[in-house]
This record gives sequence, C-alpha cells and structure tokens, in this order.
Amino acid sequence: MTAHATLTATRTRSASRTGTQARHEVLDMLKEDHRLAQTAFREFEKRWAAEDVEYCARIVTQTCVQLELHARLEEEVFYPAVREVLPATELVDEAEVEHDSTRVLIRQLQRMQPGDDKYAATFHVLAEYVRHHVKEEESRLFRKLTRSTMDWPQLLEDMLVRREQLMDELGPGGEALNDVRVPRAHLANGTRQ
Repeated sequence: MTAHATLTATRTRSASRTGTQARHEVLDMLKEDHRLAQTAFREFEKRWAAEDVEYCARIVTQTCVQLELHARLEEEVFYPAVREVLPATELVDEAEVEHDSTRVLIRQLQRMQPGDDKYAATFHVLAEYVRHHVKEEESRLFRKLTRSTMDWPQLLEDMLVRREQLMDELGPGGEALNDVRVPRAHLANGTRQ
C-alpha cells in the first residue's frame, strides 16, 4: 500500500469514529505502548538473570526505539492537544521532563555494550523512570482527559498519521518496533509473524 493510500485509509477510519470511540483508541494506543515497554523490562530482567546477553541487547535496542517513537508522538501531537483543553498543564510539563530524563538514559544505552559494567543498571533505571511516567500519565492525565472537550477524532487521525511518519523516519531501526510486538518465541529466534 502506498503512503498516500495508507493516509487516505487512516483518515477514513478515524473520521467515521465518534468522540468516545476515538478517545478510547487514542488512550488505548498510548497504553499499549506503555504495556509493551513494561513487558520488555520484565523480559530483560528474566533474560539478564539467565545470562542471555544477546537477547537482552535486542530488547534494549527495541525498547529504546519504541520509547523514542512514543515520546515523540506524545510531544509532537498528544501533549499540544492536551494543552489546548486542560487549564493547568503541570502534568504535561512533568511528563515532558520525564521524557527528557529517559532520553538521557537511552543515549547512554546506545553508546554502551552489554558487557559494560553499568549496562543492566542503566536499563533498570530507565525502567523505573518509565514505570513512574506510566503511573502518573495513566492515573492522573488520562483520567482528566476523559472529561475534556478535545476533538478526539481529529487527534486520533493526527496521531495515526504521525505514528506512521515516525516509523518511516526511524528507517531500519523502525523495524525493531515490529519485533517488540510479537510473541516472545518469535523474538527469541529472530523471526516475525
């Protein structure tokens, strides 16, 4: 499917949704990204303890790409929309600072090798930052948004389009996102469904 055809299909799908349906899809999309990261953190713990270093390195690479895509999607599309409908935006300010902190850790991990002394510790700290961010975002920010007057169908369309663009921008690294989403058995042997 061409990029134009994909964008047209995306617009058609999102335009036909009600505000409530679109709100659920937007928030579910973000929650799914959160769950993927949390699953990766748990899997890393198990595999690191089993000394499966190669597998752990793939988890770190894939998780860093997925987190970068998620953060950019929120910062470029979701948070600006939130700022328009919520009178107090300190929750968004905090979320953006949390994103900055995770980026520092991601950059450190990208410069490290699995054999480096602080490799696992850095990924563990990243996991803690992300877990805190997820808790705050889902329990406080998302809850406030369920009562907002946001144009959810438009936000959904914008997020779907930007998500696709970000995956294209990531180039070969974007392929890692697909591996994060498959069952562990497929990730372990390097194949995808």
